[in-house]
Amino acid sequence: MSSRTKRRNLAKQLQSLTGVSRKAAEELLARNGDDVQRAVNYFFNHQSSFSTKKKRGDVNELKKIFKKYVDEDDPNVMQEKYGDFLGDIEVPEDEVGSFAIPWKLKAQEMGKIEEKEFVTTLSEEGVDSMATLKSWVKSDVMKDLDTERGFKDFYFWMFEYLKEESKRKTIDFDIAIEVWPVILKGKFAFLDKWIEFLKQETKPKINKDVWDQLGEFAFYIKDDFSNWDPAGAWPVLIDSFAEWMQKQKK
Repeated sequence: MSSRTKRRNLAKQLQSLTGVSRKAAEELLARNGDDVQRAVNYFFNHQSSFSTKKKRGDVNELKKIFKKYVDEDDPNVMQEKYGDFLGDIEVPEDEVGSFAIPWKLKAQEMGKIEEKEFVTTLSEEGVDSMATLKSWVKSDVMKDLDTERGFKDFYFWMFEYLKEESKRKTIDFDIAIEVWPVILKGKFAFLDKWIEFLKQETKPKINKDVWDQLGEFAFYIKDDFSNWDPAGAWPVLIDSFAEWMQKQKK
């Protein structure tokens, strides 16, 4: 069981014990070292700080919003007009939010949002208008990306989202080097150098290990690379990048 699946199961368990929202359960677990009993005790000692009920968004209103952006040949899918949707909720297409929204909506296929994903998630979040949708993006989606844990959850999810087929073990090199500058901007100090390095390689395969470990590396590595250990457990591609960076400094 992956750490993310385990965390989701712990959150569901905590929700059943306390009645808090999914987001509140995740916050409680993070604050209490993923220990459910400690989180329960903390909740009951600080109960006034947590909302146990959230008004659900109106499903019919959400369907009306979704209908404005559906594809002409498929009324259950938002794909062709996703850019219009982003514009209306004031999220730039070329920024991380354009990927973070599908993450929060639990989208299964890259570039496509299904009505069920849209309506179910946003209803649970209490959204049912363009105004509350914009507020949700700012207060929930983008706020989660500001924390290391929230960003890593999003970043790890991106690998599965970007694969063109579920059975594939890698992401196309060209897709990876287009997406990294968008989602790692402001998170990885050596992002430009990483892309420069990759373009000198012979289009290396980007597997899940490389993808995930780069997310860890971005938060781990110091500006002077003084904490990089050539005998560490980083993927070969990241080790090669670190060696390349040290040569650049000489």
